[in-house]
Amino acid sequence: MTEAALMQLLAVIVGGLLATGGGILTSIFLERDRQKRESRNLALAFKGEITALLQQIEERHYQHRIEQVIAQIETERQPFLMPFRIRFRYDRVYDENVERIGILKEPLPELIPLFYTRLTSVLDDMLSLGDSTYAVLPLDVLLRIYRDMLRLLGEITQVGERILQAIDERY
Repeated sequence: MTEAALMQLLAVIVGGLLATGGGILTSIFLERDRQKRESRNLALAFKGEITALLQQIEERHYQHRIEQVIAQIETERQPFLMPFRIRFRYDRVYDENVERIGILKEPLPELIPLFYTRLTSVLDDMLSLGDSTYAVLPLDVLLRIYRDMLRLLGEITQVGERILQAIDERY
């Protein structure tokens, strides 16, 4: 094989390697960009839903209302079952994306399920109060349920604020 033919063969091999490497790198960068966009979009969807939920807790004065009910029960020593109904699903983003939470940056995959699990716990208790499921409970148990709901609402608010802060910092 002549030196010219060898140089041509070497040029073809190097060119092929560069083309293949360029294709692989392009695919890697495109996939990384797609994952970054998907993670950001999901984080912003959670931010919107969690912001709305925290605003509802604040605007509807749920914590203050529960404090009033606790004071009323303690003063009157009579049970009070706060009427409550849910007409809308408040966890649509979570419910439709729970399997994708792992693509989010730390600490969101841990905090988001914590937020929604505690929120569901409070909603379950509120529904049980509203439909009189808890009507047969002794007064001290009923008071403990209200106090637990109040504590959980405070924790939900704190976790929600941590989630929003983490999203703002990481996205």
